[in-house]
Amino acid sequence: MRSGPEPTSSDIVQLAVFTVGSEEYALDIMQIKEIINPLRITPVPRAPAFIEGVIELRGAILPIVDLRKRFDLPLTPATRATKYVIVSIEGRIVGLVVDSVREVLRVARSEVRPAPDLVEDGSAQFFKGVCRRGEGRIIMVLDIDRILSSQEKISLARMGDGGDRR
Repeated sequence: MRSGPEPTSSDIVQLAVFTVGSEEYALDIMQIKEIINPLRITPVPRAPAFIEGVIELRGAILPIVDLRKRFDLPLTPATRATKYVIVSIEGRIVGLVVDSVREVLRVARSEVRPAPDLVEDGSAQFFKGVCRRGEGRIIMVLDIDRILSSQEKISLARMGDGGDRR
């Protein structure tokens, strides 16, 4: 039996859990516009290494960021489970390549702990926090606005219109 007040809807966050490599990551579902199957990517010359290129989605041109490359993980070929998670990064619509989409979790905001400072170079900057689920299951919650640095956002803007600014 639980003691204390029941959590209100503002105390709950819904996290879309996905995999990149062997690890689980999550985003607040309010940051996700949609999840789609991969489309044909058009390479963009001189783009940062983690930008796969651009796709056309309902008339908008969207850059595609490969999270494996962004996180310096070993590359593997796409599978049937590979998805593009379409998000808005500071007003720009961008697709993130993930290995699979797992589930949506409803967790109390208090269960999302601050991300640990892993190293001094700031590589933990991509994460808002961590969420522990069950025995040994740790999910890293991404800070979507920090996936790209300011300079990388400028490069992204030069690739084209970056889609609509919903």
